[in-house]
Amino acid sequence: VVVRGKAAVPTLLVIRDGEITFEPAGELWGREIPETFDALKTKFGGKRDVGVSAIGPAGEKLQRIASVMNDRYHAFGRQGFGAIYGSKNLKAIVVSGTRDIPIAKPDEFKKICKAITDEYKKDLSIVARFFAYMGKPKGWLGWMYRLMTRLGMKVQAPTAAMRRMWSQRGTTAAVALSVENGDAPIKNWMGVGSRDFPLAKKGMKIDGKVVDKYITKKLSCGDCPMPCKGIVKVKSRNLTDVRRPDYETIVGFGANLVNDDIELVTACHDACNRLGIDAVSSSATLAWVCEATEKGILTAADLDGIEMTWGNGEGALLLTIKMGTGEGCGAWLGSGVQRAAEHVGKGSDDFAVHIHGGEPAYHDSRFTSLMGVTYIADPTPGRHTAGSASWNETFGAGFSLPNAAEKKDWNVKWKGTEGKGKAQALHSNAHQAMNGLGLCMFTMLTGRLPWADLLDAATGWGMSDADILVCGERIQNLRAAFNRREGIVPADFKPHRRMLGEGDGHLEAGPLKGIRVPLPVLRDDYYGSMKWNTTSGHLAKSRATELGMADILDGYLD
Repeated sequence: VVVRGKAAVPTLLVIRDGEITFEPAGELWGREIPETFDALKTKFGGKRDVGVSAIGPAGEKLQRIASVMNDRYHAFGRQGFGAIYGSKNLKAIVVSGTRDIPIAKPDEFKKICKAITDEYKKDLSIVARFFAYMGKPKGWLGWMYRLMTRLGMKVQAPTAAMRRMWSQRGTTAAVALSVENGDAPIKNWMGVGSRDFPLAKKGMKIDGKVVDKYITKKLSCGDCPMPCKGIVKVKSRNLTDVRRPDYETIVGFGANLVNDDIELVTACHDACNRLGIDAVSSSATLAWVCEATEKGILTAADLDGIEMTWGNGEGALLLTIKMGTGEGCGAWLGSGVQRAAEHVGKGSDDFAVHIHGGEPAYHDSRFTSLMGVTYIADPTPGRHTAGSASWNETFGAGFSLPNAAEKKDWNVKWKGTEGKGKAQALHSNAHQAMNGLGLCMFTMLTGRLPWADLLDAATGWGMSDADILVCGERIQNLRAAFNRREGIVPADFKPHRRMLGEGDGHLEAGPLKGIRVPLPVLRDDYYGSMKWNTTSGHLAKSRATELGMADILDGYLD
């Protein structure tokens, strides 16, 4: 769906059985996400459910960190797409249909799906049960988590164990572990988890085991046999029917701000979803606020009376709401850390951690260098879900299209730089194909899906793993071409020094002590594998011809 121009008044785009209409949305303008979805489901729902993609007050106010919320609980965050909806006076897109989806080989498709479901639901062996148990953080094993990082030890649990753990806790299973082993950057990328948010005293207070106590209902995407999400209830905050906070939100509003109150973390998460703002960008901006307050650059007078210091979860909640509504100081905080620093001045841009305005997610490039490459080399900077070889780099996750590349090309060591550009290219291209197929990235951890078999059963196209990988490469090149068209070049995506382990990012304690990361070198290696010019970003014409893209990319080739 491509939406051009701007409506004169708040509008709904409604698609029903292929018929497109525009309907007034004035009565919904200003409403938060839950009531917007309830109203639209009531109005347009029938025997079959309707899909809704909508914005909240943040998108309406054109806050640059505004999200689009899909089907109530799922955030299309990062890069400010909520503000794009708002700029068009587009409150929501509503989609419904009564027709069947044609399947080329329905019996074969059902057979494959059943085999996958049976595999995911089968009982665990004793060994797998042990790994599932050990995979959940233990307060007394902090020393081991830190040591594994220092030694670069890649340990991958059996896929059956990962499925059990993921079904039980989803990404919350990794919170305390990631804070302790250095994966999670805290205190605006200058803190040390084991020192500033120690596992036994603080980290375990916000881990998945604690979150489990608030879950009232498990939640999954569609009919997935691995329900890694959930609905929570927090009586003290009068929160009901709230999507469970996941890894990025818990680290962002928790350890990153030195806040160990999981109920306040959940309230911040709920505010993001109700108002429609990105949890990574908003919490990262709050960490910058904490540091600016610590340095005396910001005071309570600048923040509408809120003294935003490290550990102040109540203050974080109040400022999150202000960012979502665009009220008071939220008007300038709600455009993210880069523009907030420009607004404040006084040298505050020196510690504004971002890549071309995009706040990096909560996986530290000093821990996983290839996630850092994704932050600065993918066409959408700062995102952790854009495609990376980092999961292979740090704990040995496999390649989703094993028949398309040799293991020596996609499998890399944790430490060092050898072969990482090629591995990054393979994994990122496969990731784009996965997105195009509508599949789940977490299956790369829980046992790969048979992509080619599923695609052939659904469409009859007969594509191989290699064919699918080429499609992913084409998608990645189209994504990059948008940046070239807008005049964005590789040099615009500069990593902050803390991401490199330089200056005050050169940690003097913890598992990442003394680590420096040559992200520019790794980025250039990735560009070379993609056949991209490191200065212009243009694709080599010879490769464009091989991909059948020379005409569509004309003007952006070398």
